[in-house]
Amino acid sequence: MDQLVAKRYVKALIEALGEKKIAEAEKALGGVAKAFEEKAFSDAIISPEVKKSEKEELVLALLGKKADKRLLNFVKTLGIHNRFGLIPTIVELLQKEIQRRENRYEGFVESKKALDEKQLKALENSLSKYVDATVILHPVKSERDGIKVVVEDLGIEASFSKERVASDMINHILKAL
Repeated sequence: MDQLVAKRYVKALIEALGEKKIAEAEKALGGVAKAFEEKAFSDAIISPEVKKSEKEELVLALLGKKADKRLLNFVKTLGIHNRFGLIPTIVELLQKEIQRRENRYEGFVESKKALDEKQLKALENSLSKYVDATVILHPVKSERDGIKVVVEDLGIEASFSKERVASDMINHILKAL
């Protein structure tokens, strides 16, 4: 439900700011979203005992005085409707929208042994050609004996493991007999 409501706010924010200011807004709101990681901050924002005006002052202080006037009005609108808790979701959706507009997506590669830079670039290039977009992969260490590639925003998940290849070969041989 929060995702649906946040999408409407993101759409309104993009329309209000225009194409050029989206990245600035995402960065500014990202700082506020980061503050939600602190328990005291998130408790204060969610608490019904804290006045709306105090919550608004807290969030506006995190944005700073140099923030775009339309962004400040956006935050005030969130306050009026008691939606400050949506800020982390709004930031996540803004990031996805920026990626979509730039045709650039990020994902990760899980493997037991670290991939060298050349292998990682080759994998990025082949995926980029396949999806006709720029794909950036981040290596992640795991205990998996093989490789798993995930680019969530594009719906890509591919994995290769030694056990699975061996199992598939055995099944193929058994079917042939």
